Amino acid sequence: MVVSKQKDIAIVGYYRPLQQVNAKYNRVKLLGLDTNKKYHVAIHDIDCYGDELMNVGLLLTDNASGESKDHVGDYISRLYILKAN
Repeated sequence: MVVSKQKDIAIVGYYRPLQQVNAKYNRVKLLGLDTNKKYHVAIHDIDCYGDELMNVGLLLTDNASGESKDHVGDYISRLYILKAN
């Protein structure tokens, strides 16, 4: 994860070597965001406040958890782009 000095843009990398069977919903807690800024998470098309992303986390679900039929199988990577509104 990298965050700009102004804390208005962040990029989070997710890399999964092997898909788990019947995997639970996983979250990653982010660091270094502005707690009062609202960030748009492009890949999920949602808006979340910085404190929410740092305390509750960013949901990293996939087909194994029942989210979608995209991103299935082994060796999956994603970039989460967050931009402050």
